[in-house]
Amino acid sequence: MFFQLSKHFSLASVNFYAYKCMHMQNLFNSTHKIPVAIVGGRGYSGAELTRLLKHHPQAYVAGSFNSQTANEVLNGTYQTVFLATPAEASLELAPKLLARGMNVIDLSGAFRLPLGDVKAEYLKWYKFEHLETELVAKAHYGLVPWNKLTHSQDPKLIANPGCYASATLLALLPLLNNNVIQNDSIVIDAKSGTTGAGKKADEALLFSEVDGECLPYKIGEHQHLPEINQWAKLLTQETIDPFFTTHLLATRRGIIVSLYAKLEESKTINDVKKAFESAYSQYDLVEFGETKEKHLLQLKKVVGTAKTHISYQVTGTKLHVFSTIDNLLKGAASQAVENFNLLNDLPHSVGLTHLEALS
Repeated sequence: MFFQLSKHFSLASVNFYAYKCMHMQNLFNSTHKIPVAIVGGRGYSGAELTRLLKHHPQAYVAGSFNSQTANEVLNGTYQTVFLATPAEASLELAPKLLARGMNVIDLSGAFRLPLGDVKAEYLKWYKFEHLETELVAKAHYGLVPWNKLTHSQDPKLIANPGCYASATLLALLPLLNNNVIQNDSIVIDAKSGTTGAGKKADEALLFSEVDGECLPYKIGEHQHLPEINQWAKLLTQETIDPFFTTHLLATRRGIIVSLYAKLEESKTINDVKKAFESAYSQYDLVEFGETKEKHLLQLKKVVGTAKTHISYQVTGTKLHVFSTIDNLLKGAASQAVENFNLLNDLPHSVGLTHLEALS
């Protein structure tokens, strides 16, 4: 009996000791990681962002807030705050967080349009009065790998790009940068899964309305059009004014952008290839090739990953380019994580390489 009790006590002691060690290890890990907060974690993009950051080796989610508790984020101390909020909410919170010395990575469109009359641009495209136009000029556009983001002691505001803008610009910028296409011939035909519209009650997003359809919407009015035009200008010094139409696909997630243009005189498919090689040979989250590589055209091969797949084909003087991404990842959450990594002198793909296609 004495032996059995001693043995039982010994095992309990070992278990208690193991528990204490595990608790202390968790405490050690959290205190040696970078504390971050997420506002808007209940939305589609916010939920993906939460999932990524909880598995990030260098980040510790120290605070999570919804629309009702958003202002409580101001009471904490975080190195970076992610705003997965509507533009108006980001506009209110971002300056307050920056004033408290915290970095802000904003997933809304509140700080993406720095050119021209900013107030007029936001009234036209976002339908609200912008009261922080100076912050728009100071914001860093977070299109990785085209941004030049580096670590600094000063708090930074990162304008995470829009989903359509990300897929479009990643395909378009190398072509503009290398004078491969005629700028006045560009047509952009973009299609997205329904999660791109956010988690909201809307008759147009009901299953019975979307199923079996490919519905054009916001024709000539989509807010990502000025974003594409402005950042093409800022990043390549080229002026464009493309046709741009967005469509709603009868699928949950994923974007495919079909981009058409005429080649500049004497340009060939080899020039197209060289343009993408020069842009992405050192960036492992873009895969590109000719359209005969069928997996580059399939949404199911990119959805669930942080990657962009770009494929191209030339017929005569006509160039066809296709860019596919996961709208919730490279179009939102994983791109935000890339920006977080760069802010902290980490390789851009930390916390993202384990992601796999959903099918």
